[in-house]
Amino acid sequence: MASFSSTCGSKVDRASHRRGEDRQGTPSESDCSAVLEKTREFFQICDIEGKGFITRRDMQVRLLGRAFIPGEVRSLWVQLRKDEPHLLSNFEEFLARVTYQIKEANQEKKEMETALKRKAATHDDEIQRLYEEMEQQIKNEKDRILLEDSERFLSRSQDLEHQLSTKEKELEILSNKQKRLEHQCRELHSEQRETAVENVKLKQYNEDLGRELEHTTQELSLAQEQLMLLQEQASHLHEEREMEIYRVTESLQRERASLLKQLDLLREMNKHLRDERDMCYQKPNTTAAKLSWKQRSESITMKHSERKQSFKSDEDEEVLPQSKRKNMIGVNGHSMDLEDMVDRRPPSKHQLQRIISIEEDHLPQLLQQGYQTQLREWSEDEDTPTSVSPPPGVAPTPTSPRGQPVGKETVHSEEGASSGPDRLFKIVLVGNSSVGKTSLLRRFCDNCFQSGTCATVGIDYSVKTLTVDNSQVALQMWDTAGQERYRSITKQFFRKADGVVVVYDITNEQTFTAVRQWLVSVEEGAGEDIPIMLLGNKTDLDGQREVPLGFAEKLAKDFQLIFYECSAFSSNNVTESMIHMAR
Repeated sequence: MASFSSTCGSKVDRASHRRGEDRQGTPSESDCSAVLEKTREFFQICDIEGKGFITRRDMQVRLLGRAFIPGEVRSLWVQLRKDEPHLLSNFEEFLARVTYQIKEANQEKKEMETALKRKAATHDDEIQRLYEEMEQQIKNEKDRILLEDSERFLSRSQDLEHQLSTKEKELEILSNKQKRLEHQCRELHSEQRETAVENVKLKQYNEDLGRELEHTTQELSLAQEQLMLLQEQASHLHEEREMEIYRVTESLQRERASLLKQLDLLREMNKHLRDERDMCYQKPNTTAAKLSWKQRSESITMKHSERKQSFKSDEDEEVLPQSKRKNMIGVNGHSMDLEDMVDRRPPSKHQLQRIISIEEDHLPQLLQQGYQTQLREWSEDEDTPTSVSPPPGVAPTPTSPRGQPVGKETVHSEEGASSGPDRLFKIVLVGNSSVGKTSLLRRFCDNCFQSGTCATVGIDYSVKTLTVDNSQVALQMWDTAGQERYRSITKQFFRKADGVVVVYDITNEQTFTAVRQWLVSVEEGAGEDIPIMLLGNKTDLDGQREVPLGFAEKLAKDFQLIFYECSAFSSNNVTESMIHMAR
């Protein structure tokens, strides 16, 4: 409508120009300014938004939308007729055009409304058709999904029924297994009660043996002298016990340097004792009964004196007289070799003091309960086999919670051969503390298990003789301490070791994690060519397992190790693994 506004402006100019001509060419500036003022006022009224131009819609809004009543138009027409009659025709023409355009706009509006209604009706029909089609598709899809769900539910229900039946069968199997275990548990309880009764009988039998030993006072004359000496030593041991604790830490470093030398001396002493044992078989056993008590007394004396004298010169070394080592003890037609007594005695006071082992023994009980009573019990336990033959099937019970004394060689000849072994192998057991190294050693060497075993302090060893591939093989089993403060001592034993057994606890993942560190220590101390066996202990506690079998097998495969899992409690795979190691 900008053209319309410009047209109106030009018409107003032409009208004012003609009016000036009609007035005989005398222009009136006041008339032109009045017309322009009216025109500007009209534009300002219509241009409410301040756009600078007006359109037909602006005039419609102004004239119709905002109730521009005919009275105002009439008053404007009267005013123009009165003031400016020459502009009246232009104003009437303008009103006619505006009215015509308003009618055209109304007609166009009606046509557009009619077309919009037809379009809306067509659109509604299309929407209705699409809606019906969508409803049909939704219904079909819903039916299909319901059918699939029903089929799936049926299949799932069948699977669940099958699983339920399987679980019921498994539950029945577990119930039967539980019944069998309960039955076995009752049997074990009954066996335990029988064992308790048998222990009472054995104690009674031991007391009877003690009463019988009272009648052998004539054979105890030599032992009385040894007992007096032991009493004097025990009084000094109590005073020096605290000093020994401080000397242990300082002496360990110095003892490490002499450890290998001491082991060589032990091997030579063992060879010398075996030679003397062979000589014992050729001489009569005339004074065996009298020497048995003296042999035991000297063994006890030397065992406790080695804790007292740690750094004496080699001139103080004492060795059993040859006449005492070559006797045989004959009781009730049976003979017993003195090799165990000779081996049970330390080679010297100086060589084995806290070098082979620093371990808990009977000294605390000796100091607390009275050494005379304890020594009498030891004497009775040692001399019982020399005076009275025990009944068949009764095995002696060790008094120490760790079994036999430190450094004792337990030699079992499976075929009764009296000759020495063909080969001697040194096997070192390593691993963290409380993994069961000592229990494995006792199970392998003594075929016994003791639950109250104390932690090894330092080094302990035992010897087991086996027949492997028709040859006698002696396995010198060294039990090492697992604590961190004894690692420096343990590493010294790797140098001359023929094999290493790394033990871990299958119920303790931390002990399995430490295996790699132990393997590094073995490689640094013994080299890469030494055979190593990875041994998982405590398979009897498989329900508490923390180390999966696959992890251990993978570790053994990665490091090319011999791998076994065993149980010192049930003796499962203990002997088999050691035989494999010996081969």
